[in-house]
Amino acid sequence: MSEGKDLTKGNLLNNMVKFCFPLLITNLLNSIYNIIDGIWIGRLIGNSGLSATTNCWPIILISYAFMGGITTITSIIVSQYFSSKDRNKIKEVITPLYIISLIIGIFTAILLISTENFWLNLFNTPIEVITDAKKYITIYLIGQVFNFIGITIISAIRAIGNSKTPLIILAITEVVNIILDPIFIKLGFGIRGAAIATSLSMIFSLILSYLYIRNSELLKFNKKYIKFNKKFLKGFSILGIPIIIQQFFTIFTSILEVNISNSLGIVGGSTYGIVCKFNEIVWVIGESINTMMTVVVGQFIGKNEFDKIKDIMKNGITIIAFPILLIVLFIIFYSEIYIRIFTNNNEVITLSLYYMHIAGIGFSLIPLYQLLYGFVLGIGNTKLTFFTSILSTITEYVFVLTLNNITKNAFLSLGIGIIMWYIAEIMVYTIYYFSKRFNKENLIREG
Repeated sequence: MSEGKDLTKGNLLNNMVKFCFPLLITNLLNSIYNIIDGIWIGRLIGNSGLSATTNCWPIILISYAFMGGITTITSIIVSQYFSSKDRNKIKEVITPLYIISLIIGIFTAILLISTENFWLNLFNTPIEVITDAKKYITIYLIGQVFNFIGITIISAIRAIGNSKTPLIILAITEVVNIILDPIFIKLGFGIRGAAIATSLSMIFSLILSYLYIRNSELLKFNKKYIKFNKKFLKGFSILGIPIIIQQFFTIFTSILEVNISNSLGIVGGSTYGIVCKFNEIVWVIGESINTMMTVVVGQFIGKNEFDKIKDIMKNGITIIAFPILLIVLFIIFYSEIYIRIFTNNNEVITLSLYYMHIAGIGFSLIPLYQLLYGFVLGIGNTKLTFFTSILSTITEYVFVLTLNNITKNAFLSLGIGIIMWYIAEIMVYTIYYFSKRFNKENLIREG
């Protein structure tokens, strides 16, 4: 029995929807967990807890920058090889990818734990929450080492057209996390408890992922392939280095946003944290689109069927129309209800509602941005995504700093800056698509 699913065969729209739906459910479950995690922290610890975890977010993003590099490479390489004439090439690269993910995970944890004081001071973290922030981030980063390997495995499973198994694995993991959160917080661990629960769930996810791939002919860890030849390392560097550096530019925007919001103290940090929770929900909806596009485009590119890209994009636009509508309606009619879930502080509620309505314009563009971004990743053109991230980061910095200097209104400046970040990204990728340059850019070649 063959593994995975070749998404290039059969009805394209049907394949895309069936592949994307489990991704969407998986990511929504993750978002629900993040919201519940925020609720537990906000209700059981208070606004100081929300502010502490908010100030940890850019540090977490740094770790995800390294993780994003390895998982994106895994998705691109495995999806293109899966639809090629020689699937055995997956066996040659997957074990080295697992090993690299572990090495990078350990390196990242050591680097960030040893420099956490630097980062928290850089974010202008309120002195009242620095201790809690340190407690949370140290434990979280230890768990993140296991997550590096687990998410790499999940990316490989999805790249061969299987989005249902990751749904089951991650759904079980999130339930475990949701149950453990209040238990560890109430046991007296406080903010540490939330981090312990998250770290344990990461370990559990890795165990489930490993149990699945150990019976996989294509994706299992195989000692026979523990080797790093020059061709593999060159391909990894060409694809991965731009992605990792690119993620750091995204982090720079988060550092700016947290720093600006912290200028208003704990109220500002709490406001930013609450709205960020909603942004995460929309982001993971967009990531479902991104993963779908990366894998579908990658599989077609693996067969050199560039002529199908137009059909993939048309179907993608059809798929994102409904999520965009839902996002807009939610922001308009249900923002206040959502915000009150986290806090009873009227000042935070008012400020969060104001910020949500401005930044929400940018949030509504996320599905379109992720559609285009996934298309470019599926091609394997990480150099373009790298240079685009530089442009969008500069754009946001210019708008945020200029407007904040003129208006002295932190969240107006942040909201408009976020909108301009997405507009810059969408414009570049749209121009690239209509230029048709991707017809000559299959970066994963056979031989």
